[in-house]
Amino acid sequence: MNHKENRVFKFVLSIVCLLVVTLGQASAGPIITVPTSLSPGDSYRLAFLTTQSHDALSANINVYNTFVDGLGDLVIASDWRAIASTPTMDARDNTGTNPNLSVGVPIFDLNDTLVAIDNADLWDGDILHQVEYSDDGTTYGTLVWTGTQVDGTGNGGRLGTGGGSGAVGVSLWSNGDWIDWDTTALDESKPFYALSGEFVVLGAVVPEPSSLMLLGIGAVGLLGYRLRRNRKLSPTSS
Repeated sequence: MNHKENRVFKFVLSIVCLLVVTLGQASAGPIITVPTSLSPGDSYRLAFLTTQSHDALSANINVYNTFVDGLGDLVIASDWRAIASTPTMDARDNTGTNPNLSVGVPIFDLNDTLVAIDNADLWDGDILHQVEYSDDGTTYGTLVWTGTQVDGTGNGGRLGTGGGSGAVGVSLWSNGDWIDWDTTALDESKPFYALSGEFVVLGAVVPEPSSLMLLGIGAVGLLGYRLRRNRKLSPTSS
């Protein structure tokens, strides 16, 4: 292999190594927007814990909806709503999850974990898995503004009330405390839970990171073979 061929080979190898390292880092905190357990045609919704915080002083639910929607749309475009209750809105109505009005669809977090089977499961007192996975792929425990009790309706701690305090949940828990643990001052800045609109699995196939790495390694192997073959065929090779 002459000097020029060697430089080309090293360049391609460096690109593949960079690809492997990058994909390896991404796998530590993936954002999954299409649950792997579903089939084409299935409907679902997504939930996450916001990385950013906001106070709970406003009685206008749209303030909180706009806040979570801005973060959610950075992950995937949807009509993201806050799982929160104000004096004029219950969380289950704001998010379209009132079990008295619709059965609903499965809800997953952004790490491909099932949170609730349907609307009734979301508001039956506990959930299948805590909502602790955030919009940037990190997982953390924190108090979360909700203003909501376990059945999805507001309680004495509705957000934006004149009482000066509102209900908070705990992102580390999946029992009733995930949504209604205690109350705290409304002027404090805390994260929110966000819930998407409905998505439908379209059945698009996306290569797994391991497949992409194999393709890159295969490309290096093919390049090496061609360089060796050209060297054998070249009358000036040494």
